[in-house]
Amino acid sequence: MKRSICAYLLLLLPVMCFMASCSNDITSSENKIRVAILAQGITFDDRAFLQSCKAGIERAEADFHIESTYCIDTVENNYRERLEHFSGQHFDLILAVGYMWNDAVVQTAQMNREIDFVLVDAELSEPQSNALSILFDVDEAAYPLGFLSAWWAYSRDDDDPAVGFVGALEIPQIRQFIEPYLNGVNHFNREYGKSVAHYGDYAGSFIDFDLGGQIADSLISLGADVIYGVGGLTGNGALFKAKERGKQGVGVDVDQFISFPEVSDILISSAMKGLDNAIYEVVKSYVENSFTGGSIYTGNLYNQGVKLAPYHNYEEQIPDSIIAEINQIKAGIINGSISTGW
Repeated sequence: MKRSICAYLLLLLPVMCFMASCSNDITSSENKIRVAILAQGITFDDRAFLQSCKAGIERAEADFHIESTYCIDTVENNYRERLEHFSGQHFDLILAVGYMWNDAVVQTAQMNREIDFVLVDAELSEPQSNALSILFDVDEAAYPLGFLSAWWAYSRDDDDPAVGFVGALEIPQIRQFIEPYLNGVNHFNREYGKSVAHYGDYAGSFIDFDLGGQIADSLISLGADVIYGVGGLTGNGALFKAKERGKQGVGVDVDQFISFPEVSDILISSAMKGLDNAIYEVVKSYVENSFTGGSIYTGNLYNQGVKLAPYHNYEEQIPDSIIAEINQIKAGIINGSISTGW
């Protein structure tokens, strides 16, 4: 059923004007601070990255005197057009989600100094006095989860243990989840003298649920005991296939045990970005006149901007010694004695 819905949306949305995908009327009826959040994809309710972004705006709207608009579009390369449209509608703060908005944010910010902008999950290539970047050191959460996944794979298949990853696009924001995760697998191998293998591939899309499942299926056939699904609907498809094949999974961006309940029973944990908290804090700073354009907001293990989701159903299945070692790894990452390799 899920795959049918995704397929239907993929067919329907490209023919819609991007404004039809916006949540609210863009004509303000009150003297409120006006905030827009723009993204590329199918829906903000993706049970992962974009849903967490939306949650941050919703919290800010509940706490502060703002009105918000969410606008999403499947069409690529219309970033400048969309930013200019919302700039022309007199929004005060415009958030653009994802690295692909970089050039458009730089150009639009230069032409609209009276408006403030935020690039979410990427660093602006040219700092602007009216634009802020939000970054996350997700490698710090991915590395200990690679260690945990390797232990799980070995504890279930000591003859031929392996983990597998399915990445959306081979871009820095996705690689920062994956490469440190694999380094965490290698940490386990060094620590215990084991040979847990790892396999994986990139799908080339954030929104291909079926392809994510197909790649995961092939990795499981190669021997993967744990599937790490990284990137939107594609990553979700990989996790769903892990459930179908009776394997465990590790999620990303949010606690997918909660956001993606269909796979909650196979999720060991998730590498979480505090997207909601970061966006909330940035909007709060704007409301309180402390917005710092030209700077970077960075979430990491130390400030809990990234973290490991609870182990939920697997809490009692993971030995205290392994949990203690994961905590030591996190402490080592924070104090600099352990490198994630990123």
